[in-house]
Amino acid sequence: MTTAPTLASIASETRDASEITGVTVERIAQITKQMNVLGLNARIEAARVGQQGAGFALVAEEVRKVSGQIGNIASELGETLKARLSGLEQMVSQLSIAATGTRLVDCAFNAIDLIDRNLYERSCDVRWWATDADLVAAAQSQERDALRRAGQRLGVILDAYTVYSDIWLVGLDGRVLANGRPGRFPVTGAQVSGANWFSAAMAVRDGDGFVAGDVETSTHLGGKATMAWATPVRMGGARNGQAIGLLVTQFDWAPQAEAVLKSLRFCTEDGEMRGYLVDARGRVLAARGPGAERITQIELPGEQANGWCTRGPGLMGFHRTEGFETWRGKGWFGVVERL
Repeated sequence: MTTAPTLASIASETRDASEITGVTVERIAQITKQMNVLGLNARIEAARVGQQGAGFALVAEEVRKVSGQIGNIASELGETLKARLSGLEQMVSQLSIAATGTRLVDCAFNAIDLIDRNLYERSCDVRWWATDADLVAAAQSQERDALRRAGQRLGVILDAYTVYSDIWLVGLDGRVLANGRPGRFPVTGAQVSGANWFSAAMAVRDGDGFVAGDVETSTHLGGKATMAWATPVRMGGARNGQAIGLLVTQFDWAPQAEAVLKSLRFCTEDGEMRGYLVDARGRVLAARGPGAERITQIELPGEQANGWCTRGPGLMGFHRTEGFETWRGKGWFGVVERL
């Protein structure tokens, strides 16, 4: 890989071009002085036309030779400066591209870091709420009044946390026992044991564990894009208690992801820009920018955690999740593209 030029290397190249120019100009000045002397001699000889004509011819010939030398030096100077300045132009162009690429990587990191911080809080929420006394009692007894109180409790949580579409209390058999928004999402009694997060959540060993599902369209939530977070509800709310059910929070993905991408600060001189959140397989989870809604898959280079590359006529910067606190991330990427 070619090393990106630096300002120091450009300055050095500029100094070299300046020194070449100075030396060459000095040579031209010296030859010009010679021409002045020869010109003076030529005028003297011209006054002595006749027997001194041969001397005049000699001086004239020398003037011609010196003029030729000046022409050659000027030509060399022009070619040298042209080549060196062309090199400078290329270095500046490469430096500009490298600087833009680096800035795109920084923007990509900002995007994935913001979503990571958001998701870290979601991992805390589901583990905390799974210990709620009303939810524990409802999961254990599954009596009507207990389930009603659990639904009311979930509704109170949803009123305070607007990032969720719904929250479910699920039995060990995969049946939804109660939810926080029954009027909007009548999911009570629905069977969700076939969900991709169910088996993994049932296998969580203690109260520190949880499962973060993939972003998917939920038929139970009216076709909304959602990300399910699940952890067992345990006997007595104890960290190592026996699992008696599951708490599942449904993270309302689209508006939260959109807010993250809108927070990216694109400069007007950047031209058209696109921002993406992409999963570990390159599937676009969220996008912002002209025509971005048509992009469903992005191929990222190799196993790089971050970097920038050309993408068609533009540049693309990317950065893989670094996680936040106890949230290790899902291998997702922030991606920013300059068209």
